[in-house]
Amino acid sequence: MCVCAPLRVFYIIQMRLFVFIFILNTLLFSYARAQEKPCNIQLNGTVIDFHNGKKLDFASIYLVEKTANKLSSEHGKFNFENLCGGTYTLHVSHIGCEPKTFTINLNKDTSIVLLMEHSETELTEIVVQEQKEKQSTTSDIVQLPTKALEKLRGLTLGETLKTISGVSTLNTGTNISKPIIHGLQGVRILILNNSIRQESQQWGNEHAPEIDPFLAQKISIVKGAEAVRYGSDAIGGVILVEPNLLPNTSGISGELNYVLHSNNAEQSVSGLLQGNHRKIPALAWRVQGTYRRGGNARTANYWLKNTGVEEGNFSATLGWNKSNYGIEIFYSRFQTDLGILSASHFGNIADLENAITRGKPNDNATFSFNIGIPRQAITHNLLKTSARLNTKNIGELKLQFAFQHNLRREYDKQRAYNNSNTLNAIPGAEFAIQTITTDLVWSHKTIKRFSGKVGASFMTQTNNQKYSTIIPPFWNFNGSLFAIEQWQYKKLKLEAGFRLDYRWQQAYLQKEKPSFNYFIPSGNIGLQYSFSPQVKWNVNIGSAWRAPNMVEMFADGVHHGAASYDKGNRNLKPEIAFNLSTSLEANWRWFQVHFHFYQNFINHFIYSKPSLQNIETIRGTFPIFEYTQANASLTGSDIDIIIKPFMGLEFPNKISLLRAWNSTANEGLILMPPQRFEHGIRYTFSPSTKITNLYFGLNVLYEMRQYLAPPNQDITPPPPAYWLLNAEAGFEIETKMPQPISINLSGKNLLNKAYRNYLNRFRYFCEEQGADVTLRLKVPFYFSPKK
Repeated sequence: MCVCAPLRVFYIIQMRLFVFIFILNTLLFSYARAQEKPCNIQLNGTVIDFHNGKKLDFASIYLVEKTANKLSSEHGKFNFENLCGGTYTLHVSHIGCEPKTFTINLNKDTSIVLLMEHSETELTEIVVQEQKEKQSTTSDIVQLPTKALEKLRGLTLGETLKTISGVSTLNTGTNISKPIIHGLQGVRILILNNSIRQESQQWGNEHAPEIDPFLAQKISIVKGAEAVRYGSDAIGGVILVEPNLLPNTSGISGELNYVLHSNNAEQSVSGLLQGNHRKIPALAWRVQGTYRRGGNARTANYWLKNTGVEEGNFSATLGWNKSNYGIEIFYSRFQTDLGILSASHFGNIADLENAITRGKPNDNATFSFNIGIPRQAITHNLLKTSARLNTKNIGELKLQFAFQHNLRREYDKQRAYNNSNTLNAIPGAEFAIQTITTDLVWSHKTIKRFSGKVGASFMTQTNNQKYSTIIPPFWNFNGSLFAIEQWQYKKLKLEAGFRLDYRWQQAYLQKEKPSFNYFIPSGNIGLQYSFSPQVKWNVNIGSAWRAPNMVEMFADGVHHGAASYDKGNRNLKPEIAFNLSTSLEANWRWFQVHFHFYQNFINHFIYSKPSLQNIETIRGTFPIFEYTQANASLTGSDIDIIIKPFMGLEFPNKISLLRAWNSTANEGLILMPPQRFEHGIRYTFSPSTKITNLYFGLNVLYEMRQYLAPPNQDITPPPPAYWLLNAEAGFEIETKMPQPISINLSGKNLLNKAYRNYLNRFRYFCEEQGADVTLRLKVPFYFSPKK
């Protein structure tokens, strides 16, 4: 095949580049190690009652600069390790005490005593907040903590996750992005929004997750098949979007965030307010809201007409937590209006072919906030209630119930009644999906070295549609039982799990009501071994499966946002995946490495294949895509290396490699991420009295051409490789508040390069977004209660 020579060149370049980077970083380390300042300082402390000298247990000690939290022991002791020299802020709270903030200067191992003053002579009952599931697992989990998220505020969920190695995005224009984990996306990835499985119209390539990233204080990626722990369909991995626990100390706190983008004048404003009253310590609450609006985006050479966005989101949480039980109610509403690039919709085949040949819009667009036709209007409502009961004898029982309603309206540029008033009033397609989920989990108390949980999950789902035949009305039901057990002895941890899922689904067609039943098990076995506190090794073997969805089986209509005409196949079989993954993680003060390798075999892999034909409809002319199946093999690795030659200076490197192969046709799979390399430099300055965490960084992103793209299966060949220069800088201002004011400035594609992304469905018609500079401001606040 003609791709052999480019492949050999690709692998030679890849290996030489990796060897060069490794040698360069090694030389830098060797040169600078003599100047290295230690980052192995220990901070030991004791929390004591100011009045009676009693050592306070269960005090919360939050180390702001490391976003780390510790609880004091029964003797009031706490400890932080592997700290660098500098100034640190401790926010300390305890039931019945006024929260206090302490500033500590460290240049060697230090022991301190923190004095807390009680506002009452009698201590109230200790309130234990409901804890999120501990990430104690043999799976490979990568987290974006609060500090990392602060530098990414204002991005969509997909673009936020793209900063993690092994994660890409499938884009539709400039404002729609879906996360891809190891080449898999959409229905093969589960997203848990505040512990609830997000259910919407995720079958569409242009249907991005309806989640407000401002709601999250931590986002985690679980790589690999995770069907046992989180449910069927988790073939590619799981995304955990987690808000903070409700406050358990009295007072009112919150934060204001403001984000401004230069490219499309997009602005985001988000606020959070939460509180707890000292007279009712079990009761806590939180409200949060976001408004985002942006206009037309600009490439390096021209404006993109009708690519604006307007979004408004809201969430509220109310919780009652005691030492052995608790209940929480959560509600969120996500609402967005998205413009779809005008140049992607056409009235006839000649216009479509001319647009592809031209490669850029010819509408002479200028900047505007106006969102016209075509566009999408989406609303997602989520209501969740959860309860827990903790017993000393048998463990903890959790019950969770949720209702979701997702309404998607898609407005066409071309229809038979092409009247502007009608186009705006009546959508070309409307989809409404309702989902009810119930989860019951029992975590038994540790018996010798064994810990684990068993549970049951149920989901019922109905979908209705208007004005479109791309997806029929349907009804789904899922029921599952699972068990996970873990055994730990010294440095070794073993984990095994089993899950049994039943799925029934029925389509409501005009002349028939076909139904389908699936009853398939899945399981996993994992191992983790810690060679030392700094080095650990994980290995996991798991299986997962996914039933074909109704679109893949019965689609027969225009897929609006993707500008395609989709045709389903009712003879599709369930996907069965077998996954092997292993990771090695080492963390020293001068060198950090995280290496992850995976091999995923998927039988009956379902994908949408261009037929290389077009169809003329009353809604315009579109290329035809057909659903088909093949056996697939996805092999790859994620490599993260950080070199820290001396205090303040670091060289971060990220490499994401993937070979996605169609074993049936003996060719590559379409729409798979190309090889990606990121290399940077970052320097953090020593803190002053008021200014802390002052840093500056440069980053170079290089994405190769997708040489493995199958021939004759796409409208145009994959675009050339490209590289982008990015930069960021920021600092924090210390105030009397527990947390500092944060200011961040970042720049993407600073050289304003014109390029095309293989994973953008609109690359046939336009270039990617040009240079964009983003300003981020976070202002926290806290009001202590009156005595």
